[in-house]
Parts: sequence; structure tokens; C-alpha cells
Amino acid sequence: MSKILEALQLDQIEEDTFEGRSRDIGTPQVYGGQVLGQALEAARRTVEDREVHSVHAYFLRRGDFDIPIIYQVDRNRDGGSFTARRVVASQHGKPIFTLSASFQKQEAGLDHYESITMPATPDQLTEMGLLTPDSGRHAISLLASDFDAYRVEPDPENKTTSLRWWVKTHDSLPNEQSAHNTILAYISDFGLLMAAVTPHAPSIEERRALWSKMLFASIDHAIWFHRPFRADEWLLYDCNPVSTSNSRGCARGSFYDTRGVLVATTFQEGLTRLKKTS
Repeated sequence: MSKILEALQLDQIEEDTFEGRSRDIGTPQVYGGQVLGQALEAARRTVEDREVHSVHAYFLRRGDFDIPIIYQVDRNRDGGSFTARRVVASQHGKPIFTLSASFQKQEAGLDHYESITMPATPDQLTEMGLLTPDSGRHAISLLASDFDAYRVEPDPENKTTSLRWWVKTHDSLPNEQSAHNTILAYISDFGLLMAAVTPHAPSIEERRALWSKMLFASIDHAIWFHRPFRADEWLLYDCNPVSTSNSRGCARGSFYDTRGVLVATTFQEGLTRLKKTS
């Protein structure tokens, strides 16, 4: 099992109750993507023969690295085509996170998505000699222990406010789609709030300066899984600002595979508060 997938696995305490452990990856509190991925895994373990198609979550309290997180699953509905689950994650006797997830059996139907112009993949850049393993300015440190992750350099002629990353796991993953969905949930909490404030800082240097002055914290998060994909193959995470107001930022993210196929969409609103200066 890959290290990141193993880190998201849970111990079953009793029926519909699970326990997860946390890793300190350098964030001020337990990384939100870890709780999101573990909660989705808890819901999935109570569902058979269906894959998740949507997730809606709220971050309520900071997670404590030092004690386990308890995940309690409520089986809201088991229908003919759809299954609904609600998960409450708790520490110190209080909920820190809630998740609602909907699962669907595979069906045939209409198929459409908005296409985009895809940037060169890291493999293509390596072949052209434009990317090497020690290209530190491209690497994303928060994800570095478990993922290959590179920022897409913005086009100097393009004034876009989006932030884009190529990302995939270091290790190969099993073929079950649920494993790849769990990993995407983990990744999806990265970068959205940084993207939300990019309209306030045109250049990457100005953005880094602004990010260092901000307090970021996820409040609510949504994912829609559109099509099968592999998280151990390159995915483009394209994050775009939607709104900033009242010390909150909202951003939309889109995951594409290397063929430019849209595989998942995310939305997040969170705290984007300027730090108080003495």
C-alpha cells in the first residue's frame, strides 16, 4: 500500500464507527485534506458497489495531532441508485468536522464537459529539458512527502488569476476507484484559499508576500466526482478565485487528466484574514 493511502486508512472500532490517526505535515493544525479523506473513507466502508459522486463538508474546529479522530457514520439512505451517508469527526468529545457524501451505481447517459487549453505535463517538460528533479522553484513543499507536485508557471502575457498545479502520488495505487477518490479528496484542500486572494496580488512575488500575511482556514468544502481517473498519474489542479469579502475567500477548482478530461470539480470557502500587526 502507498504511504499516503496507508495514512488515510482507519481502524474499525464498532459498526459504523472508525478511528484515524493524524500526521504533522507542517500545517498549524491537522491538515484539512487528511480529515476530508479519512471521513470519505469512513463513509465508503459502509457502502457496497457504488462510487462517491459528491461530497459536502464543514470544518468546525482545529484538529489535534496528538489524539485519534473518531469518525461516526450515519446511514441516511440506501436507494435503488443512490446511497447517502453523513460522517461526524470528533476529538475531545466535540465534533471537529462533518461530511455528507452521496454514492451512485454506474449508469450510462449524456457526457459533456468544458474543455481547456492544457499546459505541458511535467513529463513533457522533462523531455524538453525544462524541468529537472532539483527544480526547487516548481516543487510544492506541503505535498512533497507523498506526491510529485509542480506549479504551472503562468504565461507572462496572460493576466489570469488562476493557480495551477500538476500532481500525482509518488507510489502506485491499487486499481479500485475508491482509493483514487480518497487521494483526490486529500489533495483538494490544497491551494484553493491561496487562489481566492490572487486578484489582490498580480505577480507571484506579490502573492507570496500576501500569503505570508494571511491566516487561512477552511470553512466548507465540496467535491463533485465526474469521471474515473488515477491519482498516481498526472492530474492538473486548476484553481480559480470566485470572491473575497468579510475576511472569507471562495475559490473553484477543476481536476483534469493529461488528456484534458475533467474528472472532478471542487469549491471551497474559508477564512482569508489578514494577520494583525503589532
